[in-house]
Amino acid sequence: MRRYLATLHKRPDHHKKNFALAVSGGVTLSMFAIWLFVNFGQTASPQLAQANAHQAVHEMGPLESLGASLGSSWGALKESFGSLTESFGGVDVKGGYEELKTKTLDQYGR
Repeated sequence: MRRYLATLHKRPDHHKKNFALAVSGGVTLSMFAIWLFVNFGQTASPQLAQANAHQAVHEMGPLESLGASLGSSWGALKESFGSLTESFGGVDVKGGYEELKTKTLDQYGR
């Protein structure tokens, strides 16, 4: 391995990029695996599981939280666009255009 790393600078650029991609992918996968085992790898003892069964508390998982967040964001976005289209409905575009046209023509003496 030391010989490979010592001669890596002499290799072509595409080889260096592939090596960097492999190393970064390995580091990312190991970080994800550690995170996964820390958050979801613990098993509860029977006494703790029995105590938790009596409690009616529902803890949201990461995917449930993401779904709820996206749902609320989508609802807020739809509401925002709805109010935007309502505000455009009250604008008199043709009358404003005619007023602008007459003011412009009057300003230059036509």
